[in-house]
Amino acid sequence: MAAPWRLGWEPWLLRCVLGFGGRRGPAVLKGAAGWSAGRGASRRWLHSTRRLQADPIKILMPSLSPTMEEGNIVKWLKKEGEAVSAGDALCEIETDKAVVTLDASDDGILARIVQMPGVNVSWDGEGPKQLPFVDISVAVATDRGLITPVIKDAAAKGIQEIADSVKALSKKARDGKLLPEEYQGGSFSISNLGMFGIDEFTSVINPPQACILSVGRFRPVLKLAQDEEGNASLQQHQLIKVTMSSDSRAVDDELATRFLESFKANLENPARLI
Repeated sequence: MAAPWRLGWEPWLLRCVLGFGGRRGPAVLKGAAGWSAGRGASRRWLHSTRRLQADPIKILMPSLSPTMEEGNIVKWLKKEGEAVSAGDALCEIETDKAVVTLDASDDGILARIVQMPGVNVSWDGEGPKQLPFVDISVAVATDRGLITPVIKDAAAKGIQEIADSVKALSKKARDGKLLPEEYQGGSFSISNLGMFGIDEFTSVINPPQACILSVGRFRPVLKLAQDEEGNASLQQHQLIKVTMSSDSRAVDDELATRFLESFKANLENPARLI
């Protein structure tokens, strides 16, 4: 069964900004929000203060004790958008032995927290299967029908790299030059009909994937706003709507709602997307 979810917001940018997790390792780091990260994986991204357009640096979880199998994040000590210096404490982690502090290894700015690996799943016939990589299928219309080239390991890429990949793969799809490995697989799909003037629509899930996100067009709306002195005026904003269809066997209503809330928050705060 597919569960559609709709919401509108006023974004500055529309990019591939899906809040998934990355690779998993032998030790698991569990956060208070219910997400998990393996050793060698990242759930916060650190950008260099000197090169904000560069790809994010992954903050890796070290091995905190020889017997450690998992740890719980007790408290985050830095906020998104906050400047960080090498050696600064990022968070407190409870291991099997003690509560220890994870420190930053470089200077930079915490850009965003990635905390929704639960939607990056497939249904294998017996139950949901957590996928180790975030491979995004992007629907492209061609003269020969619809095809979905895949952005491999999207969680490890920066926005510009993702945008360049989408552009290159879309051209190859329309030219009929995609290789099998460039369109097979995928863990989550995106379909965009905004360029055809469609406000909102619902897409059909691509099994065994559990979710597909449908993106409509930008459209101007008037909104009443107040300045610092309390004077009211009408201002024009851009509104866009998305609909997510999800397989409720793998992604229930509560998880789908939290994912869309996180997606909306990312678009409304472009600093997270740099």
